[in-house]
Amino acid sequence: MTFPSVLSSIKALPSQYALPGDPPTDKYLVPLSGGGDSSALAIVLKLLYPKVNFEYIFTDTKAEEIEIYSTLDKLELFLGKPITRIVGEKGLYDLIDTWGGFLPSATDRWCTRALKLEPFREWLKRYDGIQKHMFVAIRADESSRLAFTIEEVSTEMPFIEMGISREHVYSILQETIGIPKYYARRTRSGCSGCFYQRRSERTGLLQAEPIEFRRVMSYEKLAPVDEGRHLPAPSLTEEIGIALNWMSLPLPTKDTIPGRVKRQRSLSLIPENGIFVGAEFFFDGWQFGQSFIWHKRIVSYSSSLAGIKRQLQGRFAHLLSTYEALHLHSADEVRNQARFAIYYLQAPSEVFDPSGPISKASYTWHSGESYKQMEHIVTWSTRMLHAEGMRQQMKEYDGTPILSWEHEQQLLNHSALNKVSGETGVMINSMWFTPEEVAVEDEFDEKRTPCPMCQI
Repeated sequence: MTFPSVLSSIKALPSQYALPGDPPTDKYLVPLSGGGDSSALAIVLKLLYPKVNFEYIFTDTKAEEIEIYSTLDKLELFLGKPITRIVGEKGLYDLIDTWGGFLPSATDRWCTRALKLEPFREWLKRYDGIQKHMFVAIRADESSRLAFTIEEVSTEMPFIEMGISREHVYSILQETIGIPKYYARRTRSGCSGCFYQRRSERTGLLQAEPIEFRRVMSYEKLAPVDEGRHLPAPSLTEEIGIALNWMSLPLPTKDTIPGRVKRQRSLSLIPENGIFVGAEFFFDGWQFGQSFIWHKRIVSYSSSLAGIKRQLQGRFAHLLSTYEALHLHSADEVRNQARFAIYYLQAPSEVFDPSGPISKASYTWHSGESYKQMEHIVTWSTRMLHAEGMRQQMKEYDGTPILSWEHEQQLLNHSALNKVSGETGVMINSMWFTPEEVAVEDEFDEKRTPCPMCQI
């Protein structure tokens, strides 16, 4: 699809959009976040009104996803004019340090006020006394969401008037500047440590940007009773001398998991803790007589089977819209290639403790859950699943001809597992999960605070 055909598809929507005000004299402002919705809005306005002098503004928190800056650069090239980038003297982490470690939250979203609203209001003073129109990317499928409003500025919401939904937004991006790559693991733009992120998004941050994950984690303040409870799992690679990666996850062995999983009895007197873990697999083509798996990844975890199913359902819905971020060509490729696995894992409580902070004195980005706890769960789950994957491969290659590659792999896995001195836990149950193709609502509610171009 070419840019003219994108414009044709926009004009073919049920409702058209008439630009308000008087273009020769009024100011037309488009706040940007570096995310999908606001980028698509800037593109739509440029295509519909190429002669109007829109001003594009981005306020930088200095804690943004790296890919956001790449998206802004691509958008500048498409729009043919610079994006005004407002950068304050202090960024998010500077302000946290200045304010004694006080973290922003859904109930006290001071980051929005200090890093978005106030700098933007200050910048707007240059247009005092001039009629201003601000275009906000609230979509038609989220019309109940509060728009970003400023005194003496007319707030416009073209997407609602035009009937543009999430599906339209991603289509516009795919045919113009492309979908930002962080959409492979995130559903919205924003700071890398934004408290509105889903658990699956924070898991993705740990996997893709571990240094940034630990930077966010360093701003949490845990009480002594919680500080030592959530250590990361020892590296299985260092113990066995074989490089393991995200491709080392085992295939599920069953079709269902009971809603209430009974803990496996152990000869040890130490109690054991369990967790549900969800993973995604992508199958494509055939190699050596079987389907080739080109991608495996832990997506998230939950204390309940219903909880991990809900998270995988949301992940599937997101992938259907943002397939380009995973280098796929269509939603049908997601339907045909993606499969989701659920595991129930268990390990002794002396090494594995998936429960949240005990002390009320522990201060975290997310109530009842710390980043250190998340790193603990994900690294231990990865260790347990990698060990199980090696056991599974040993069993699969049992009895193969002595001079075959499969037999060599069996011997290699057997030798490696014999080197493991630490705990590896056990996979109690596993299953394939088939999500339904239904719309999934965002898991956070911004109705209490207007959204000022940091999440859209």
